[in-house]
Amino acid sequence: MTAISASTKQSIQLLYSDFLEAKQLKPRLGQKQMIAEVARILSRIGDRDSAPIGFIEAGTGTGKTLAYLIGALPDAMEREMPLVISTATVSLQTQLIEKDIPELIDSTGLMFSFALAKGRRRYLCPVRLEAALETLTDGQAVYPDELTLVLDSDDKDVVSDLAKAWAEGRWVGDMDQIPQVISDSVKTAITTDHRRCQGRSCRHFKVCPYFNERDSWLDADLLVINHDLLMSDLKLGGGVILPPLERLILIVDEAHQLASVASDQFTAHCRIAQSLGAIKTIERVISTLQGMPPADHRIANDLSRLPEPLEGFGHILANWGKSCLEKLENLPDTAFAFQNGGSRYRLQLSECFPATTDGFESVTTTLSRIQKVRDWLKSLVSQSDPDLMSETDAELLSEQISMALGRLEAIPELIAAFSNDATQSGDARWLRVGQDVRYATPDDPTDLEFWVSPMEPADALADALWGKIGACVLTSATLAHRGEFEIPAGTLGIPIKSGLIVDGAFHYQSQGRLVISKFSGDPREDQSHAERIARYLDTRIEENIGILVLFTSWRLCFQVEELLEEAVRKVTLVQGQKPLALLLQAHEKRRNEGKMSIIFGLQSMAEGLDLPGDLANEVVITRLPFQPPDDPREATLAEYLKSQGRDPFNELSLPAATIRLRQAVGRLIRSETDTGQVTILDRRLVNTRWGQSLLKELPAFQFIEE
Repeated sequence: MTAISASTKQSIQLLYSDFLEAKQLKPRLGQKQMIAEVARILSRIGDRDSAPIGFIEAGTGTGKTLAYLIGALPDAMEREMPLVISTATVSLQTQLIEKDIPELIDSTGLMFSFALAKGRRRYLCPVRLEAALETLTDGQAVYPDELTLVLDSDDKDVVSDLAKAWAEGRWVGDMDQIPQVISDSVKTAITTDHRRCQGRSCRHFKVCPYFNERDSWLDADLLVINHDLLMSDLKLGGGVILPPLERLILIVDEAHQLASVASDQFTAHCRIAQSLGAIKTIERVISTLQGMPPADHRIANDLSRLPEPLEGFGHILANWGKSCLEKLENLPDTAFAFQNGGSRYRLQLSECFPATTDGFESVTTTLSRIQKVRDWLKSLVSQSDPDLMSETDAELLSEQISMALGRLEAIPELIAAFSNDATQSGDARWLRVGQDVRYATPDDPTDLEFWVSPMEPADALADALWGKIGACVLTSATLAHRGEFEIPAGTLGIPIKSGLIVDGAFHYQSQGRLVISKFSGDPREDQSHAERIARYLDTRIEENIGILVLFTSWRLCFQVEELLEEAVRKVTLVQGQKPLALLLQAHEKRRNEGKMSIIFGLQSMAEGLDLPGDLANEVVITRLPFQPPDDPREATLAEYLKSQGRDPFNELSLPAATIRLRQAVGRLIRSETDTGQVTILDRRLVNTRWGQSLLKELPAFQFIEE
């Protein structure tokens, strides 16, 4: 095994001692262990026998951000390899950019450049803003056909205000720096994605906020990104948005969320109605272009031949929808899951819902023709040919066809996935109908949505990321299961299955207690469980404390809210009632005034939410956080494991619930001075053998069973 070089070791030791001296802090054992482990992993760069990839679980209070910065920066700078830190939450990105990194520079004098990298959707697109402004004056929709986005009067005012701020230089185009809350309609109207973006050929390229920022990313010694951007770069082949993977040192913080983000990114879907609308948009673009280039032009053949295959493409989709709808009509209601007024059906591994393509041009060939036209239009934007069309017309048509093409590109993958069984591919496949089949018979095939997703992202990541990356450290406060890293390694496709577990800095036994309340019970009895939760909260109203109550579903959350006594309801803030930042501000204001305040939240609040001190004197776990049994990816994986004679509960459901519960419990103690109580209202934690094994994974609080 390659040893840490003497120069790197000395640089790390000096950097750490300088920081501690400047901040008047004492060294933490766990932090020192993590620094050393990061350095050891990076020392294996170039070692053919041992991949430079490793896991580190760092308990809350370790100071893991400082540990991986100090452990990695000297090695990265010596090798002249950019250090990229990927996080799952905006709060950690903000902490790194605004606090941790500047503090390291100020305290040690270490000179390096750093930047925050974000996707296109988090920046203004000047072309989109221009198009949105035009709709305010002439009343035309921003998008044609199914892409229509009509702005209401409030949205129009927001667009006008943003345009004025942009023109006057008061706003640089960063969507995260808009002071007011804006609607999704406005965000969609004035931002773009990689499909529609004209890149360097755009007439606004020189003032584009995204590309202006992106130039700084390539020169930065340290780059902070999120998991979504990392996965987006991988989907494009790697090294497109970010520096080349082979020359990159990657720190994946909040690594327990990487698998979920990766699975979402590698998920493909289409809705037949939107796809048919996209075909109409392309037909209109092709009609506009007919006869424009001379007959001997390289694109003329595709333009003349496209109308017939486009019509056939529409027939394939419409017929596929009809045949699938006929199959769904014969299924019992129990075969469906119901959500947001719609119905979802998950295909079994051996089940097929094939599309008939006989007699039509291959969908892949048709898409290839459309891509040629799109590329030709893009070339006209960068190399204008006024004899054919103006640059503005070329840009408009290019954007329309690019956006429509984006609606269709996943269809070959979807057709293949639904036409073959998934026992080998490992794909989870499901259909969604916009109607609740319990109350209405679906009769519109264009209302169908097709979804396909890998059960786990292991295969997708094995070659695309781990086979190329220069080095990688994956860390989180909750990563191992029963002291081992086999589960995250297997899920992510990582060849290394060992790692380091670092204890946190907190003394849980004296700082908190874990209480199995006398109000706890079996959560599977919905109504009675909701009543127990409400009664428990009624007993806490006189305590004058801050409470975070975590639910596993909106349904239970709303049930409990309705059952609360008026006094409790008045001091309760429910996630989603207002933007998260405003909700937390309201909670903090109450607590600073010495008033009782309760927050109701879902699993998203169980991770990354920081409520130190008196903001959270108590965390209430209403139900153990198992994934809903109808989650299509997890249900498909469970079916697969069962078919292999394995136990999906112990291999899949229990480890995932353990990580989620550890994250939730971790909301209580956020500093060495915090104290409080975790209250469990799900008695299965002590009444079942698996619950007791889960209990052993939690911090060593004082344990009380009422």
